[in-house]
Amino acid sequence: ESVFRLMTILQALIDATSAGAVYALAALGIGLVFGVMRLANFANGELITGAGYALILLWPVSWPLAIVASIVVAVALALFMDAAVFRWIRSQPPATLLIASFGVSILLQRVYDGIFGTNVLSAAVAPALASSFMIGGLRVNLISVVSIVLGAVLLLGMHIFLTRTRMGLQVRAASEDFRAARVLGIRAGSVIALTFALSGVLAAAIAFVLTAQTGSVGPTFGVQVTLFALIGSAIGGLGRLGGSVFGGFLVGFAVSMFTTWLPDWINDFRIAFVYLLVAVVLVIAPNGLFAGRHSKERT
Repeated sequence: ESVFRLMTILQALIDATSAGAVYALAALGIGLVFGVMRLANFANGELITGAGYALILLWPVSWPLAIVASIVVAVALALFMDAAVFRWIRSQPPATLLIASFGVSILLQRVYDGIFGTNVLSAAVAPALASSFMIGGLRVNLISVVSIVLGAVLLLGMHIFLTRTRMGLQVRAASEDFRAARVLGIRAGSVIALTFALSGVLAAAIAFVLTAQTGSVGPTFGVQVTLFALIGSAIGGLGRLGGSVFGGFLVGFAVSMFTTWLPDWINDFRIAFVYLLVAVVLVIAPNGLFAGRHSKERT
């Protein structure tokens, strides 16, 4: 019995780490844009949805085409929403930008409704990842391993990009202090476009994992993961990329663990427990666990 309990705990930890990796990627995409623009972009969920539709529609035709198309769709949507909406209101307060992102989110959901209908579209995306393998007495889902590895690779790649490349250092500088970065000659338009494009790439990666897990996409496909990523970013400290990643991972980990360990009679309330956890953290650290002592403003 003790061996079985240990295996159950290990399986839960693997699943929770997998979920945490996905939410960490989503929180990083949101944190990048917020750091530069002070925009908590709720419409990031529609980037995930657009990439998901591309995967569902094109995977049966050609999986390399589906992957490339999902990245192109997510990046194009990210750049389009910046060019069409956000570039015109960059100087507005963060609350105005947040409300605008809600509007963009609802608009894109209605566009998806009109194009694809309100019903979900289904297809087998990366069906090989639905298999599992045994390690000792532990059955491990391949999709969980792929999620963890993909998350680790992308997070490491983003870290290297932000710390070792010229454009990455400009993005990092802008996220720390946008006003000072502009004074030093960093091109604001290029940096903002790059951060939106990077958020699109991360959204495509999230869409791949989620569509491989569920095999279906609907107009609100990306809303829940984005909501929890926003919460995670707030926990870690909006504007702090490392804090956003940690907060997103923490929320994803908590959601998965609550799903696994809460009794059946109360499991339907697991999301409420996540919000309770968030409330406790924010009471202790109102600006986030990793927020700096000084507030940053952008012009």
